[in-house]
This record gives sequence, C-alpha cells and structure tokens, in this order.
Amino acid sequence: MPPSMTSERARRGWETVDVEEPDLRTVDLDVYETRQGLWNPDHGGLELPEGWEFLPSGDAFVTRHVKASGVYWNAWRPRGRNRPHRRKLGLFAPSAAIREARAEAERTAERRARQRVVGARSRDRAEDAYREEFASAVLAWLDFAPEYADLAAQIARAAAERTVVVGSGRVGRTKLLPLEERAVLAARATIRHGFTDYDDRLAGLDPVEAEVDDFEYRAIKDSAHEAVDDFLSAHRTPRTRE
Repeated sequence: MPPSMTSERARRGWETVDVEEPDLRTVDLDVYETRQGLWNPDHGGLELPEGWEFLPSGDAFVTRHVKASGVYWNAWRPRGRNRPHRRKLGLFAPSAAIREARAEAERTAERRARQRVVGARSRDRAEDAYREEFASAVLAWLDFAPEYADLAAQIARAAAERTVVVGSGRVGRTKLLPLEERAVLAARATIRHGFTDYDDRLAGLDPVEAEVDDFEYRAIKDSAHEAVDDFLSAHRTPRTRE
C-alpha cells in the first residue's frame, strides 16, 4: 500500500478488517470440469473437498435426496467451440449423503414402482376424461343436423385424438384459451385438413419461388377458410346456419 494511503488511513482512523472466507463446502456452486481441474467463475480453481465424490445425472430420486441434504456443487461441462450450451453432468456431494440416498432408493424401490403405476393409471384416466370432454365441446360447436350425426362424431373424435396429445404443443394442450375456443380451432383444423383440398394445394407449391409461394400460401389459406365455412353451413342445423 502506498505511504500516502497508509497515512490517510491513520489520519481518518480506518482499521483494516480481515474478512473470513466462506466455507465453500456449504455454498451452492456451479462447478465446471476443465483440463486444469474444477473451476468456478467466482472462486477460480477448486479442490474437491475430502470425502466428496461425483454423482452423475440420471437417477432423479437419488439426486433429489442428495440435494435435500443442502451440501452439494452442481457439475457442468462448459461451453465449447462446437457446444454452444453448457451441459449438466451431475453433482459433487459428500460420499455419505450419496450412499444414504442410494440406500433409501433401494429401500423404497418397490413402493415407488407401485406409486408410478398408480400415477400412470390416474394420468391415463384424466387424459381419457379430457379427450371425451374435448370431443363433446367440438360436437356441441359443430351442431350438425341429425342426418349428419355420424360425420359430426367422426370430426369430433379426430379433432380430440390429434389435438390433445400430451407434449404435442397443439391447441388442445394450451391453458391460455377456454375449452370452447380450443374446440373451435381444433374442429376447423380437422375439417380443413380432412374435408378440403388445402393439403393437396400446399403440396403443389413450388419451394423455389419463395415470394410467389408466400402469396399463394396466403391465398390457399384464405380459400381453405372459406371452404371450411361452406362445409359447416352445408351440414349444420338450420338455426345454426342463420
């Protein structure tokens, strides 16, 4: 420290206070495996604490159990030239905590397997109920005349089967719209794909002429929208057509 700074501190009565470094074993750190060893952005190179070991990702129960102990480091593979995102590798944690978690996993394996079966059945029942509810909403919106009841049921089933698939990202899985609006969008899409020439006309577009295709694509969509309206009008009950 320069003498001027020392004298200034003395004049002002400042005291130098030693700051105790935290015990990194108790800190939730993101640790990266590099060629030089373990590294953290805030603390630099690290040594694995004595009595710790690596727990790879893959067993969610064991990982949750170890995390519940509150003492662990997150292990990551850093970004690279051909790897734009870091990748989670697992955890570094006390060996005793990992052994305890694995023992608990063995003790509860049968019970958790039974719970998974029960949970899967419950989810299946819930999905079946939602599929039926969705089909009913489509059927109510279609409101076809009695002589077209079979056709209406066909469209409702197809819309529900395609639209409510878990993980599909389709309109049947969104929670942003009421059920009735989801049913309308699904029904119109089912009619558009199954009862108009929409798909055939799209398949006929020339992918090379992008600007022309964009214009034709909009024209095809507008035409399909009108075709769906005509289809609905031709099959609905008289009061719905008005």
